[in-house]
Amino acid sequence: MPPAPDTLPTRSGDPGRQGRAAGPGGTARKDGNLRRNAVWAFVGAIMASAAWSGAVALVPRLVHGSGSPAQSLHGYHAVDKLCEAGKLTAFNQKYRMVDNYPLQHTGRSDAMDIMRCYALVKRAVSGSDVADYATLDIRAELHRAVDSRPEFTATRGYFAQQSYEITEVPDLGQEAYFAYGDEPTSSDKTFHDINYYLQVRDGGMTYSLFWTDNYQVGKNTTLDRETVRRAMLDDTRDILKAIGGP
Repeated sequence: MPPAPDTLPTRSGDPGRQGRAAGPGGTARKDGNLRRNAVWAFVGAIMASAAWSGAVALVPRLVHGSGSPAQSLHGYHAVDKLCEAGKLTAFNQKYRMVDNYPLQHTGRSDAMDIMRCYALVKRAVSGSDVADYATLDIRAELHRAVDSRPEFTATRGYFAQQSYEITEVPDLGQEAYFAYGDEPTSSDKTFHDINYYLQVRDGGMTYSLFWTDNYQVGKNTTLDRETVRRAMLDDTRDILKAIGGP
């Protein structure tokens, strides 16, 4: 598990470090300035996990009751350190890893191998002494015992029900799409969270890369959407090749 939020980097002597609110009705900012920080970047990764599990809970019969055989793994195999194998070249050109990251874990079983990488990253913001923190949460699963297709479909349905913008990605696995959400985080509608997923399925291999950041309208900036999209695609292709993909 990632470390508790109070172990993540903070700036001392900053009276406005409230982070972003947890959602509608969350904590208000004391000084009206967005303070991006590692604590709430950590929270973003927890929300990513909630999206994965929420999709399964949403339609359990669809996920568990298809009765279809497992799909071929198409040559994919587990590696011990997912991000190290894939290198994250594109994102490393935009950000610097926070010390002790990425966190990488792999679990193997006869039914499914799970590889996960969680990265806390930051970049210097021009004209500001406050770093912009973002998170990358990457997960690849090799399904040997069940058909991966119903769960993949269920996850897409979850994003659609949450009003995410869904965009098809051609020439990546057997099916792939982006899910993008940009929404206010509190009663002050100028504060926004950005959540950007890339979901891929290729036979019995399913993959997700989640990037999240936040901003305040008219005051703070984050990486533009096209830059993030391109980095997600480039690093995903490298990672999938590293675990045996085409």
